[in-house]
Amino acid sequence: MFFPYNTDAPIYYKPTCTIIMIVINCIVFGLELSDPDGEIIKNFSLEVGNGLHPHQWLTCNFLHAGVMHLVGNMIAFWTFGMVIEGKIGMIRSLLVYVAIGTFYGAFVQIISLGGDNTICLGASAIVFGMMAICLIWAPENTVDFVFVIWYRPFLGEARVKTIVVIFLLIQVIFLFLGGGKLSSEFLHIVGAVMGFIIGIGMLRFGQVDCENWDIYSVWSGRHLMTDTERIKHDANLPKAKQKKSDQIKKQKTLLLNEIRFAVKNNTPIPAFVIAEKMIQNFPNDKIPEPELLLLIKMLVKNKHWAESIEMMQNYLDNYTAMESSIRLNLARVFLMTDQPYSAERVLIRIDLESLTPEQQKVLKSLTKLAQEKAMSTEQYNTYELKKS
Repeated sequence: MFFPYNTDAPIYYKPTCTIIMIVINCIVFGLELSDPDGEIIKNFSLEVGNGLHPHQWLTCNFLHAGVMHLVGNMIAFWTFGMVIEGKIGMIRSLLVYVAIGTFYGAFVQIISLGGDNTICLGASAIVFGMMAICLIWAPENTVDFVFVIWYRPFLGEARVKTIVVIFLLIQVIFLFLGGGKLSSEFLHIVGAVMGFIIGIGMLRFGQVDCENWDIYSVWSGRHLMTDTERIKHDANLPKAKQKKSDQIKKQKTLLLNEIRFAVKNNTPIPAFVIAEKMIQNFPNDKIPEPELLLLIKMLVKNKHWAESIEMMQNYLDNYTAMESSIRLNLARVFLMTDQPYSAERVLIRIDLESLTPEQQKVLKSLTKLAQEKAMSTEQYNTYELKKS
């Protein structure tokens, strides 16, 4: 006989639900003993081959065929229940226990319609479901156990994955030897399958935190990584990359909407600050051309020269459709801020063929003015140098 009785798994919640479930099972067994006619077992065990009885899908899990049946199940219930409830708390543990038992009862009764009449009872299916969940959530944790051979007890410990895999293999072997018929082994496997489904589902949907000791983390080696290594590893996962991409897209959309709002309300400096933030945070992306042109126009109109220069240079780095017009405006601002050499560099790069006759006149006028200012500045600097 094998009796697990303790585990080293972290316990973050008191096993209140597990204790209550054990007490209920013991009380129900006491009621069975006080019922010599067997009416409780007759009405509440899981009848197979005799139609559907939904209430039995749950009640059958609280009945037992004898003292050793009860004791064995409750010891296992305590051991694996502590792991489960220790991670998810009382309410969700209760839902897990009820879900395993109910789904198991429904499945067995449905697939047995038209078969031989018999009854099934006991918490074994829930226990095997809990074992399957522990295999998913805590495969590397150890379980203390008593192994009894010819009434002589031996103490030992083993990993959860070792115990669960051995028990499941035993069920599979005996089920195979029995020809795959409805048996205790079949019922245990059904319960384990329900546990696997629930355990994997809760893990995948983030309903349990296994602190990187779940079976997937153990397989990938995450449980042995440092926090830095784990962050780097997780960042390369497809799911993490998609999540990061969605977050970046959301941030860019938010910033762009803020720029549009600021432009619409004629608040140039807030619009500029947001645009600059977008450029810095997303250097590989561009502010959409229509919004950037509106921002430039508003900055120039409100005589924010330094800010308008920065945005016009950003436009020239990213777009070509209005390049000539932007260069003329940029040169004009440079001249207004006494930067004739910068104006000259901008004007030299303008393609004459891309200009209208009116723009060609503006180019000629700005070029002349830039040269005059540059010469005047040079003469002034020469004078100051001689004077010094």
